[in-house]
Amino acid sequence: MKDLAYYNGRVTPAGEMMIPAEDRAFYFGDGIYDVTTVHGGKCFALDDHCARFYGNAVKLKMDLGMTLDELKALCLSLIEKLDGDVPEAVLYFQASRGSAPRNHVFPEKAKANLYFTLKGATLKPIGQTVTAITVEDQRFEFCDIKTLNLLPNVLAAQKAKEAGAYEAILHRGDTVTEGSHSGVSILSGGKLITPPLSRFILPSVTRKHYIELATAIGVRVEEREFSLEEMMGADEVIIMSSTGPLNRVEKIDSHPVGGRDPALIASFAKAYAEKIKGETGASPRLA
Repeated sequence: MKDLAYYNGRVTPAGEMMIPAEDRAFYFGDGIYDVTTVHGGKCFALDDHCARFYGNAVKLKMDLGMTLDELKALCLSLIEKLDGDVPEAVLYFQASRGSAPRNHVFPEKAKANLYFTLKGATLKPIGQTVTAITVEDQRFEFCDIKTLNLLPNVLAAQKAKEAGAYEAILHRGDTVTEGSHSGVSILSGGKLITPPLSRFILPSVTRKHYIELATAIGVRVEEREFSLEEMMGADEVIIMSSTGPLNRVEKIDSHPVGGRDPALIASFAKAYAEKIKGETGASPRLA
């Protein structure tokens, strides 16, 4: 198959999947999700993404109806159904708290509805240059859980699109948190500076990889808050996500930023590409 969807054991082409209207994802956004990439039929960082997904289900008291190992096995079984001539794909998976008549409280003995999509895609090159805007962070206080409640993210991302920018960088007061669909870190004085994990920061798998790669290439890491002013004056500003591991920001709110440590950007881009190749055997594109 060129693309597919899975819902509670049923597999169809992605555009043909039907989901019950009483799925609690539809009524309440009562669910979680995760995303990773597939290269040449091999999934990248599957253990990390499944562990986060499973941990988020525990935080929300959601019964997935399967073990962590069974979840990983399901992902792999779906990837096997993808046609061998699809070089790159995106694997999306979500769980909602089951289907039931609309009622805010949890349904009795609820079992999660599991929904997956696997679609061929042209993934972003590692190290591409982008622009961004800043937007006040108006999300609720469960940002550390990758839930389906994404309306503030959607509005911020739309604002970026209308401004002709790639991403909206969120901030609470003067403190940078993350992007509408990505993490944000800076390079300054040869160091990687990334916000500390908190209820306002998603425990990003890509962020975790950056910290590991920084250690491997001899770059000091500081996990601390940084301000809008510090970001604007940083040597480099990086936007990172599973489908776009390294995006170097050249403008924020139309003001030039970064561009002062291209060698370190190149080192991170090369290291991340080698990590993907080491796990999947495929060579991702570099910008």
